[in-house]
Amino acid sequence: MSTTMASPVMLGQPRSPQQVCDNCRFRKTKCDRGLPCSSCVASSIRCQYLHTLRRKGPRGGKGRRLLQIRQGLTQIDKDHIQVSTPAQLRLEDMAAEEHPRPSVGTGQLSGPAPSTERSKHQLAVALAANVQVFFKHLFPIMPVLNDAELLADAFQFHELPVPRQAFILALCAATRIQLKLDYVEECDETHTSVNAYLDSPLTGEGLLSAAKRWRRQFDIVDNRGLDAILTSFFLFAAHGNLEQHHHAWFYLNESMTVAFSLGLDNEATYFNLPKSERELRRRIFWLLFVTERQVSNPTYALQHRRPVMLRSTITKPQVVDSDCPVVMHDFVNHIRLFELLPHSLYDWLPNSDPSQQQGSSIVLSQRVGDKLCSVQAGDSVLESQRFDTLVTQQWLRVAMWRLVYGVNPSLMYGHTASPSLAVPFEAGKSVMAQLDMVSQTSKDCHGIGIEQKLFDIGVSLADASLVTFPTSSFEFGSLDLLSSIVKCLGRIRGGKSHLLPELLKHSEGVLACTSPAAQIDMQWTLGDESSGSDPESVADGAHMQLEDAPSGQDMCTLSQFDTVGTFMSASCDKLGFDNVDTGELA
Repeated sequence: MSTTMASPVMLGQPRSPQQVCDNCRFRKTKCDRGLPCSSCVASSIRCQYLHTLRRKGPRGGKGRRLLQIRQGLTQIDKDHIQVSTPAQLRLEDMAAEEHPRPSVGTGQLSGPAPSTERSKHQLAVALAANVQVFFKHLFPIMPVLNDAELLADAFQFHELPVPRQAFILALCAATRIQLKLDYVEECDETHTSVNAYLDSPLTGEGLLSAAKRWRRQFDIVDNRGLDAILTSFFLFAAHGNLEQHHHAWFYLNESMTVAFSLGLDNEATYFNLPKSERELRRRIFWLLFVTERQVSNPTYALQHRRPVMLRSTITKPQVVDSDCPVVMHDFVNHIRLFELLPHSLYDWLPNSDPSQQQGSSIVLSQRVGDKLCSVQAGDSVLESQRFDTLVTQQWLRVAMWRLVYGVNPSLMYGHTASPSLAVPFEAGKSVMAQLDMVSQTSKDCHGIGIEQKLFDIGVSLADASLVTFPTSSFEFGSLDLLSSIVKCLGRIRGGKSHLLPELLKHSEGVLACTSPAAQIDMQWTLGDESSGSDPESVADGAHMQLEDAPSGQDMCTLSQFDTVGTFMSASCDKLGFDNVDTGELA
C-alpha cells in the first residue's frame, strides 16, 4: 500500500499565493510568495497582493523602484515634512477596508483594486502635505485662505468640483516652485513616477501642468468666483518664480479682471456680505493691489509703459478682530509701502526734452522717496514680513533714485538738483544690517521676488560707487555693502541665484578698483561652472576676505555727499527690528 504526503490544504495550513507580491513584481526581485514574503520583510516595506498577474516586463534598476515604494511620494518638503492627520488616517483605514489582503485559505484575490484608487489616495496625501507647507511658510505673505477648509478639501480632492480642483493644484504648484522643494535629480523623468490619476508627476512643474489642464475643462467666465481669482493668482506666482514673465503677467491680469467682474474694487459690494467673506474679499483685493505694483515697479513700468489698474478704493482688512491678528498687522504694514506710491507715478510720461524730463522726475521722485521713509519695517512682528518690508522699502527708494537718471549715474554730476548719491548706500546699509540676523527660511519664502530686489539694490550700489568721491575709506565701505548682497544671493533658496553672476559681472569695475586684500574672486561665477565649488562656501570665503581687509565703513559719513544734492538724502534710520510683544496686538 502506497503512502501519500498530506497537502497543506488537507492539514489546514494556509496556502501561499500563486503569484509574486506587488512589491517584488514592481522591483523585479525574487519573491518566495510568503505572507509576507522575505524580500519585503528584509526591505522593511509592506507586502501585499493586490495586482492581477501580468506579463513580466524588462528588468530595470532596483534602487530607484525601492526608493519610490518607501517614499510613496509623501515626503513633499525637502526638510522631510511628514503628514499625519486624523483625516489621513481615516483615508488609510478606508483604503485597507476597500482593498483587503488575499484570502489565505483559497489563494485567490478577494478583488483587485484599480491603480487609480491608490493614485487618488497618493495624490490626496501629497496635496495635503503641500497645503501644510503653504500655511507654514507662505500664508503670512498671502493670507487669503482658510487652513482647515483647504486641508479637508485636499484629502477629498477627487470628490471636488473641477474649478476647486484646479485651484488646489495651482496653489500646490506655486508652493513647491516658490520654495524650490523639488531636487534636480527628483525632477528627472527617470526618477519621478507619474501619478496615474493626475497623469503628471507630483513635482512643482508637474502640478502646474495639471492645474492648467484642469482649467481647460471649464469656462472661467461661467465659473467666476474667489477660487477663480486665486487660481489665476497662483498660476501667476508659479510662472513668475520660473521667470516666465509673459505667462505670469497674463495670469495676474486675468486674476484682476475676474476681481473687477466680481466688484472687489467697489466698496458698495461688500455691505451685505457675511463678515468672513467680506474680510476674505478685502484680503484678496489688497494682495492683488500690492502684487500689481510690485511686479510693475516704477522704473520697469515707465520703461515698458505698463499701467496699473487697481486703486486704493477699498477699506483695509481688519487686524485686531481678525482670525490672525499678527499676520494681518504685518500685512497691512506692508500694504502701506505701495499705497504711498501715487498713481501719477505710473501715468507720468517722460518729456522729449532731457532737461525737462530730469526736472519732472526729480520732483516726482522726491515726493515719493520722502513718503517711503514714513513706513517702519520694525513695526512688523513676524521675521519674514519684517525682512520683506525692509527690503521692499529700500528697493523702492532705489527705484525712485534710478528714475532720475536711468542707467547712467554719471549724468548726476554738475546737476544741482540731482538726488543724493548716498541713497543706494543707505539702502545697502539698511539691508546689510539685517541679512545676517534673519533666518534663511525668512529669506527663502519670498521666492524670486527677494532675489530680484537684492539684485536691483546691488546694481544701483555698484553704479553709484563708480561716480563717488575717490576716497579709499568709501571704497571699502561700498565693497562691504556689496559683498553682503553677493553672499546672500550665493545661498538663496537652497542654492546660488541665477542673478549672482550678472551682478558680479556688472560690479566688476567696482571690484577691480579695490585693494588686493579686499578683492572678491570672480572666477567661481564667471569661469567654468564644472569646478564643483560650493556656491555657499565660496560666497562665505569671499565675505571672509572682505572682513580681513580694513574697512572704512564706520569712518564714512554720508553727509559728505550733500554737496551733490540734498534730495532723498534723509535715511530711514528707524528701520531696526524692535522686539515687539505679539500679545500687545491681540
